[in-house]
Amino acid sequence: MILAAFLVTIILAGSVWRLLRSRNMDLWIWTYLRSRFQPRNKTGQEPTHVYFCFCDHFEPYWRKANVDTARSRVARWLDGYPRIAGLHRDSDGRVPQHSFFYPEEEYDEWILDGLAQLRRDGFGDVEVHLHHDNDTADHLRATLLDFTRRLHDRHGLLRRDEKTGQLMYCFIHGNWALDNSRPDGRWCGVDNELSILVETGCRCDFTMPSAPSDTQTTKINSIYFARGEPGCRKSHN
Repeated sequence: MILAAFLVTIILAGSVWRLLRSRNMDLWIWTYLRSRFQPRNKTGQEPTHVYFCFCDHFEPYWRKANVDTARSRVARWLDGYPRIAGLHRDSDGRVPQHSFFYPEEEYDEWILDGLAQLRRDGFGDVEVHLHHDNDTADHLRATLLDFTRRLHDRHGLLRRDEKTGQLMYCFIHGNWALDNSRPDGRWCGVDNELSILVETGCRCDFTMPSAPSDTQTTKINSIYFARGEPGCRKSHN
């Protein structure tokens, strides 16, 4: 009886583990479970400030839409979002701020002019989004520098560091393959991507979480500094 129960337990555990691996949950489930047993800081009687961060992979040309379709999608945002967001304010009286992470490869002057106007009207901001594949470090560097300059010089977007004058931006990696993190090397190709992001002005990356993708990191639910290691992909893990 004991042996039978043991065998059943082993079989069930194996089935659960296969299920977890099929969803790439084995990458992060242990970190999650450990976090559930860690003591949480008590706030006492002080108010708790809740920050909701919504990072939009904003892709008007999704599924290879034509220009008219892409621009009509954005036109609905330009018309509807201020009316909806204007009805809601936080404890400081500020309306919701929407972050449009716009893809470099979908550059459209008309669309970005519209998003820049939303920013000037106080409804959000525009940041950098990039899809690439089989790329090189030099090409990636040139792409990011060119795109950030266009966003700033043509549309008045992004900000400069007060001390260095460098353009600063936040980043989302298309297909979640930050720092060449896919096992097959697709949708990136640059092992030292983190270093290039920092070099070109990236101050924050908001790619994660990516579960159930195999690009998901072991570290979860955290704000942390990641350091790129030459020749080491997924060094933010």
